[in-house]
Amino acid sequence: MPLFSFANKTPAPVVFPAELSAPVAGDVVPMPALKDEAFAGGALGQCIGIKPEDGKIVAPIDGTVSEVTETAHAAVIKAGEIEILIHAGIHTVNMKGEGFKNHVKLGQVVRRGEPVLTMDLWKVRNAGYDDTVIMAVSNTKDFAKVEALVSGGKVKAGDGVLKVSK
Repeated sequence: MPLFSFANKTPAPVVFPAELSAPVAGDVVPMPALKDEAFAGGALGQCIGIKPEDGKIVAPIDGTVSEVTETAHAAVIKAGEIEILIHAGIHTVNMKGEGFKNHVKLGQVVRRGEPVLTMDLWKVRNAGYDDTVIMAVSNTKDFAKVEALVSGGKVKAGDGVLKVSK
């Protein structure tokens, strides 16, 4: 029997209020301060940004990967009813995958803290892009409340940063 089998893993059930962890270590960027109008204005759901200390991006909750971009700059994790978009950098889709690596596949079950994406911060910065990692609850309207647990300062990957309530 293999040591790891994604087929047999099932995500833990989501208990509300659900806490989403920081997908990367760094400095918190509140939603209104994000340098992308769609995220800052809430068009993609309530979100939080983190100016990363490193390029290791991890799952913020147990769930199933429901979308992975070809360019490896974004992924969506579905945890019960919650849809979480993790977006590495701002306008980095224009890099066409250069400096990004996926660690997950569509349909894969991930646990909080497991690697999802890697972003080469040096390449992103030298290409002239903002490397802020944004995590959004893309179906915010399905919930009574999605709120930031932090408004600034430093966080470690795994620290609670968003709370989703039914």
